[in-house]
Amino acid sequence: MFLEIDGKIKSGFKRGRRLGFPTINIPVSQSIKKDQWGIYFSLIKVGDVYYPGVTHLGPPKTFAVSYATCETFLLTLKRDLYGQKVKKKLILRFRDVEKFNSTKALKKQIKHDIKLAKKFFGL
Repeated sequence: MFLEIDGKIKSGFKRGRRLGFPTINIPVSQSIKKDQWGIYFSLIKVGDVYYPGVTHLGPPKTFAVSYATCETFLLTLKRDLYGQKVKKKLILRFRDVEKFNSTKALKKQIKHDIKLAKKFFGL
C-alpha cells in the first residue's frame, strides 16, 4: 500500500534550489512515524495529472534539522506550484534518510537518486 500525503505547497528554505534540485514542500502530519521516513519514488498529483518525482520524507539531517519535512523533486514538471494543493503518493521507499558530510556528497547522492527514479519510471 502507498503512503499518501496531501497538502498545500509552501515555501521552504530553498536548500534544494541552491543545490540545483528545486523541490515542492508540504507540511508533514503528526501521524507520520519515524519508521516511514525515507527517500521514495513518488507520484505527485497536480490538478488531475500525476507527475513522477523523488520525495524526501524525514529530517534533512545534513542541515542539522531534527523535524521531518516532505520535499519532492519533480522529474518532468518545472513550474511554480506555490499555494497549490497536491497529493503525494509515495510508491517505493528505496533508501533511508542520511546525514552527508558535505553538500557535495549530498548533491552526488541526489543525482544518483534521480537517475534511479528515471529508470524506475521509464524516463
